[in-house]
Amino acid sequence: METGSIKKVLTLLGGILLAFLVASTLSNALVVLFQLKGAAGMIVSFVMYAVFFFAVLNLLQKYAHIVFFGFDRE
Repeated sequence: METGSIKKVLTLLGGILLAFLVASTLSNALVVLFQLKGAAGMIVSFVMYAVFFFAVLNLLQKYAHIVFFGFDRE
């Protein structure tokens, strides 16, 4: 395995970990802020987690040039 490949894999894993941490923190903060409990809290937490997770991945892809989604490639 080349050094460039290792760097790409580590960058990819770091980006996913960063997205996980940011999404988890923000979604939990919103649930606590609005004092949502039970099923409503669970649904809102899940949806907001997904939104934040993919938003962070998209921002990393756009500004850090880390390719998570290869849909725009030819």
